[in-house]
Amino acid sequence: MSAHDETFAAVEEAVLAVPGVADLYRARPTLGSTVSAAKNLATRSTIARVVLDDDVLRIVIGTDGSVPAPETARAAHVAALAAATAHGLPLSRVDVRVARVG
Repeated sequence: MSAHDETFAAVEEAVLAVPGVADLYRARPTLGSTVSAAKNLATRSTIARVVLDDDVLRIVIGTDGSVPAPETARAAHVAALAAATAHGLPLSRVDVRVARVG
């Protein structure tokens, strides 16, 4: 498992632990990260649901309705940023999109 794979797994775990987050979906990558992801497909057994575009981390969540969606998205942002920082991944920002409100 590469360092990025470990970081992405930690970010996914942190986001899924946020109260109100029910699901984590594969974020849509930009063209640059799509090419990079395609190169890694042959060597990866799983595909991360978070996407790194240069220094922007993209996350798509589904909520369960137990916490308001904006509050859940903010908490997911904080959790993802903390996990990425703890693993030494420098980011300019974290984009969290809510794809489903439960």
